[in-house]
This record gives sequence, C-alpha cells and structure tokens, in this order.
Amino acid sequence: MVSFFASGSVAVETTVGLDQVTMVHGGAGPEDPKDGDCGTAAAALARVLTGLAGPGPRTSPAETCAPRAAAYSAAEQRALQAAMLLENEPCFNAGYGAALQADGQVRVSAALMESTRRKFSAVINVRDIRHPSFLAAYLQQERFSVLDGGGAESLAWRLGLQRESLVVPHRFDRWLALRQASKSGAPQADGKGTIGCVSFAAPGALAALTSTGGVGNETVGRVGDTPTPAGNFCSQTTAVSCTGYGEQIVSQGFAVQLATRCDDGLGLHDAMQRGLEEATARGFGLAAIALQWDAQAGQVHWCAGSTESFFVWAVHLPNGSRDFTDYLAPAPVFD
Repeated sequence: MVSFFASGSVAVETTVGLDQVTMVHGGAGPEDPKDGDCGTAAAALARVLTGLAGPGPRTSPAETCAPRAAAYSAAEQRALQAAMLLENEPCFNAGYGAALQADGQVRVSAALMESTRRKFSAVINVRDIRHPSFLAAYLQQERFSVLDGGGAESLAWRLGLQRESLVVPHRFDRWLALRQASKSGAPQADGKGTIGCVSFAAPGALAALTSTGGVGNETVGRVGDTPTPAGNFCSQTTAVSCTGYGEQIVSQGFAVQLATRCDDGLGLHDAMQRGLEEATARGFGLAAIALQWDAQAGQVHWCAGSTESFFVWAVHLPNGSRDFTDYLAPAPVFD
C-alpha cells in the first residue's frame, strides 16, 4: 500500500528572486531516522531549510569553474546548496555520517541533472569526500560526466578538495553489529537511505540532486539507484529524487518513469500515485519527492510519496505560503 502521499501547487509568478520552490528529503524506510530519532531528523531538516535562506556553499562549481559560472542555473545552485547542507548532517546516510561497506570503508555516490542542460552527471563509490554532490555538479561542465570512485577521487585531488574520514560513531557501531549478525547467516545490510533535493527557479529551471552512502555492509563495488537516472532524473518539466531500496528503484526505473509520464501529459499527482501503486504491487520499498513545471498553467506542482512507513522530507514554498515545515510520514507535522 501507499503509506504516505502529499501534493500541492504554487503560482510561478510568486517564485522571484530567492523565492524558489525547494523540496528536500532525508531518506525512507526502517533503517533511516525513526522513533526516538524523529526529532533529530526534523531538527536537521529545519537547519537545512533555514540554511537555504542564507548564502550558498563556501565552495561551489560556479566558483571553481569561474569562466563557466553562468552555465549553472539558480535551481541547480539551490539543489547543490541543499545537498551539501544535508551531507553535513550525521543523522542522514550521505556525506558525513554515511554507512560503512563490508570492508569498513565509507564510499559515497551522488548524481545531478538539470532541466535546461538535460545532462546527467554522477560520481560512484567515492572515498573520503564529504560532498560527492559537489563533484556531481562540477561534472556538468565536463565532457565525461559519470566517474567511478577512482576517477572521482582523482578529480577531487585536482580540485584540491579536502579528504577526511566520514565515519561517525553510531554508523560504526551499526556496522560492527551487522558484521556480527552476518557470521551466523547471510550478510546483513544496514538498510537504505539517501538525501535529495529538487528545486525550481523562475523563469523555468528545474534541478534534481541525490546523494547516498549506500545500504551499509554491502559488497564492495555495489552500485545503487542514486548515481543512475532511475534514482535521480530531470526532464524539461519534471525533477525527481528517490530513496529506498536501490535495486528495486532501478528495476522500476522510478525517477525517469515518473518524469516521462509527466512529459507525456499525466499530472504529477497522478504520475506519482501510479508509480507508487506499481511499486507496492511488486513489494518495493521506496519514496520520492518531485516538482513539475506547468508552463501553460503558470504553476509549479510538488509531490512527495512513499510506500514505506517512514519518510522524512520537507517543502519550502515562496512568499510564506508554506514556511519551513518538516514532515515525518506518517507522523504528525513538525513546525
């Protein structure tokens, strides 16, 4: 069954200046922040959304690629700003605080796509880099836009990015417990989880960015949905970021499926509902946030939905029509 669903619309004419439409998520499912950690997750999202009202990241692709800075849209820069803030929050499985793989190493992945350029960029299984989202954004301006871990780490070195340990105590303790549990049977994974952002900026640019630490205790070399169009996709009209079981999201091609249905004329609400129902029918555990730009109606439609019992996400709409508000599905609203 579809466990959670919410949607709405906002007039494009209200999205001027910094008043963009921005959605963020911090993961879905039983291994993401829940129960006693709900307040922690809500507080983290509140910090992120508050941070979006301030200056952007200290180092951005626009600054690093100064001669090509104009190529980065406002929506793209907002998505990167949100992702980097989320990657700084250790309660989420991305960046600093990401899950450990079977060999005890943290490897992170990220992907970005933007509506005017329509180019997919990603880094896969990168070690010791807090912000893989930054590398994914940088690759928008490169000929080769998808890099594996070795290539991404070489790029980080060329850009002078700081390398650091991404291991935090609660993830390390979880890895030790999973290793012990795996001795008596099949290898146990940590679960699933990502962070993600979709953003719209007038007059009509969209961006989707997703970042993850994988599932935890997984086989080294495993690739999930995040660095693929199945988990992160943006067409000319629709931006989608997914979270959940990566293999299941890839099997359904959820993000590109949803965006394609919207491009073919189906409304975002109906497209999300249909995708979640199909996922439920297959027993898939996933969630997604999405924005659709309806140029003819002059509106931006937003939607969040999940087949899982837990999904942490937030939406910021312009002009105070919905202020910084955190949702923990299906728990009550956190103001």
